[in-house]
Amino acid sequence: MILMNTWQRALLAPQTLWFRKLLFQIHLWLGIGFGFYVLLISLSGSALLLKSPFYSWFEPKNINPPADAVMMTDDEIARKAAEVYAGYEIGYTFPSPLGERNHATYIVLNKDGKIYSHYFNQFTGEDLGITNPWPVKTVEWLANVHAELTLGRRLGRQVNGVGGLLFVLMSLSGLVLWWQGRARWYEGFVILPKSKRGLMWQLHSFLGFWSLLLMLAWGVSGFQLGFPVIVDHLVDWLDNDLTDGHRPNSWLHFFRSVHFARFGETALTRWLWILASFLPTLILVSGVVVWWKRVVLKRVKRTSPG
Repeated sequence: MILMNTWQRALLAPQTLWFRKLLFQIHLWLGIGFGFYVLLISLSGSALLLKSPFYSWFEPKNINPPADAVMMTDDEIARKAAEVYAGYEIGYTFPSPLGERNHATYIVLNKDGKIYSHYFNQFTGEDLGITNPWPVKTVEWLANVHAELTLGRRLGRQVNGVGGLLFVLMSLSGLVLWWQGRARWYEGFVILPKSKRGLMWQLHSFLGFWSLLLMLAWGVSGFQLGFPVIVDHLVDWLDNDLTDGHRPNSWLHFFRSVHFARFGETALTRWLWILASFLPTLILVSGVVVWWKRVVLKRVKRTSPG
């Protein structure tokens, strides 16, 4: 009878269950205490996907010479480079690959023990600039933040592994909290203009539900990258026959493919993955706004003299 009553309450009024109240607090404090990390990983993950476009946008390697322009020989390029980069030692000169006319020459310079790399126009002898301007350096730094948190490969990935596990816990707890009862079961699927819930509450619930698979894929694969030995032991435990050569880890391969945006090779799919990488940021921001309005502002109003 007690079990039946609990099940009925979970279906009709889940907010009255003590377990759900506890899970709400866990979800809330994970979001507050873990929010900056989620924000950092989400934005830096977008940088990983933006590396290729940033190279094409800001790396000054593309030139557009006239059809009748004559390319310098290797010796002419070396002599001209010595004139343009006076005071520098010319370390290496890499002509455009396969003689591509639209690809500048890569030149490595040395001065006072410091190494510099520039692109050089092999038709006009013009210095096109450094190979990694500040936008490229910024996106590369953010990519390193995402992968290793600038803590080094081992420690950084382990911290991200713990973060991935907490991210999975936060996502699964959010799924349980998403259920508002049978009378309002549909509210989490869509955003309703006339709903009694605020826009941010609806946005948090809507985005959290429809992006759940992405969140689990990012969290699980992040844990796997941080603790591969533990994950291997788990797969061994799930494997009924360790000698047949088949491993029950296809779901891990799928999650890694999602994590590294390996589905689709077109420009459109790349930009869709970039937009998807901002979902944790949107979910976090909407959740913080809801918490601020429902908890912080109400507490301030109760304690204010007015």
